[in-house]
Amino acid sequence: MNQVMVDMNQLMSDADVATVTGFSSVSKQCELLADHGIHYVKDRNGCPHVTWYSFNHPTHLRFNNNLAHNEEPDFASMD
Repeated sequence: MNQVMVDMNQLMSDADVATVTGFSSVSKQCELLADHGIHYVKDRNGCPHVTWYSFNHPTHLRFNNNLAHNEEPDFASMD
């Protein structure tokens, strides 16, 4: 992560994953990533692989189209 600009599609290194999760145990890394809504893929050894995009855009912060296309506020709740 020494680069100024990181390609968002680039996989995080094992060291980066350990640093951001605070765990060296891959099972704990997976648990923390899942708890925070960060999409990852396990390899056959159970090690999580995460792109920088997934890390920087967890699922709960991604754009929700259902909320964006609400044209009018709900005035019924103002009674």
